[in-house]
Amino acid sequence: MRERKYTVRFTEDEAEWLQEVALDGNVSGYIRDTVLRQSKSDRKLVSMNERLVDLGQDMRLVTDLLHDLDQKVAGTPTAPDATGSQEPEGIPDELMAMVLEILLLVRSFSAPHERQMAQADVAQIGLPIWRKANLRDR
Repeated sequence: MRERKYTVRFTEDEAEWLQEVALDGNVSGYIRDTVLRQSKSDRKLVSMNERLVDLGQDMRLVTDLLHDLDQKVAGTPTAPDATGSQEPEGIPDELMAMVLEILLLVRSFSAPHERQMAQADVAQIGLPIWRKANLRDR
């Protein structure tokens, strides 16, 4: 790859300061590293911002689904254009899918003894223990 040369002018004070901060005396290398490192940080920030925007959109969808569920539980008819399935009763399939996805992700990061403790807590309050096989029987 061909290198391009750029000329940048500095005042005498700026040049002295750059000479001091460039530890090995390589002012060009110091400027290049600093600019490119900042550029990389800026790209990371843009990427993080994009992910936050996506998360905000996802949160709005989840809020719509929860509002839909709240309306169903309250017995109020849901609006025809509301997000989520429009079955007359029960939890919307989209919400069930999200809950199942979260459960599977959490279980994949949990040690077996932690799952057993959680299952014991569930059993103690009288609820059935969830197992993958239970899904196959549906």
